[in-house]
Amino acid sequence: MKLSFLFAAALAGTASAFRPQANAPLTRKAQNVANVRPGAPLTKAEMVAIRSPFWNALQPEAEAKVDYIVDRDYTVALTLLCVGIGLAMFPPSDSLFIDYLGAAFHLWFGSFIGMQTMRTRAVFHKDTFELKTVTNKVLGLQRDKGLKPKEYENYVLGTNNEWRYDSFVNWDFFPSVQLPILVYFKETDTPKEMQIKGSIGGHQMDRRNNGQMHFFPAFANARQLAEQFEAHGCNKIGPIHGEEFMKK
Repeated sequence: MKLSFLFAAALAGTASAFRPQANAPLTRKAQNVANVRPGAPLTKAEMVAIRSPFWNALQPEAEAKVDYIVDRDYTVALTLLCVGIGLAMFPPSDSLFIDYLGAAFHLWFGSFIGMQTMRTRAVFHKDTFELKTVTNKVLGLQRDKGLKPKEYENYVLGTNNEWRYDSFVNWDFFPSVQLPILVYFKETDTPKEMQIKGSIGGHQMDRRNNGQMHFFPAFANARQLAEQFEAHGCNKIGPIHGEEFMKK
């Protein structure tokens, strides 16, 4: 009986340790937030402002690296190839033509993304983000012998594949950084007249006229990309449709 009583008391004490105290003093930041917006739900920025100073110790900020080459990631390419092989070996429908057509598309697209993964590198310089090409004569899994600017300009805009960090308006991953398929970012380095040209077909996804959108397959490590975008101070609003709710 005594042991049961002691055990119950210990549980009660542990639970009370996690229960917020009604008279607990607020930090100065929390008092400022409470005075400005009494009774209103906190925004994300306000919650960040009042969180514990130990938060940054647990989650240290990433270092902004210069001339940093992001690791390549073959996940998207291998997934497409596996889907193509699966469709060819185990046709899911009664129409072999449709199944083989789908298999051929996935195999072709997977091979294309695989080639881009072997050929293209995402590089973070001091002031700019750039997509470069490896100088290896034979593409494969071997180390990069060197990098050079991409031989072809941006195929949509005809501009260089290099953008200043301070021109970034937004960046994100689709569907998420945990499961990346596409990398998205928007910048204002591209001249206004070129932004109109490059937005054809993408206007329904991004209705704000505040920069040029870019998409490329996630052939680079998404976590490293996100880390360096943040470390270099690239602006991030959130999902594309989130921009529509911003104040102009």
